[in-house]
Amino acid sequence: MSQRQYTVTDDIIASNGKRLANVVIDYVVRMLLSLVLGLILGVIALLTDNPQIVTYLEEISPLHEFFIGIVIMLVYYNVFEILFSVTVGKMITKTIVVNHYGEKPDANTILLRTICRIIPFEVFSFFGTPCVGWHDSLSKTYVVNKADLEAQKALFYSFEEIGNQPNDDHA
Repeated sequence: MSQRQYTVTDDIIASNGKRLANVVIDYVVRMLLSLVLGLILGVIALLTDNPQIVTYLEEISPLHEFFIGIVIMLVYYNVFEILFSVTVGKMITKTIVVNHYGEKPDANTILLRTICRIIPFEVFSFFGTPCVGWHDSLSKTYVVNKADLEAQKALFYSFEEIGNQPNDDHA
């Protein structure tokens, strides 16, 4: 009996267009999260009568803005991809993050994947075919079309079941 393991193939990897859509959608969502965070801090400042918070928000330095953006990015990608294997962008484009075997990656893999997004010029690593960025290759993850993955895995494992069925003709 063969216990072969399914592995991801290039033909189900998400296209450059879907990956670009994921980046744009997720960027917009992260900017909205930043806005909500700012609004929450503003409300807290008003409720606690603490003008220092408002002053900080009005005079925030570009460096602080950058680091807050990094923290929001790390939280956003880790929460969504650890819990669901998708972000809002991936939900919309019907893609999913998987490991080499087409399964949900573990939390450490997603942490590595997310940290790799901070690498300078990482965004330029997508030029090529198949569309794989450094945060994919370094973490050994793939962004694939969800429906294609499910169909391919179902077919793969249905072939594995052939011959494993009990033969009732000899009973």
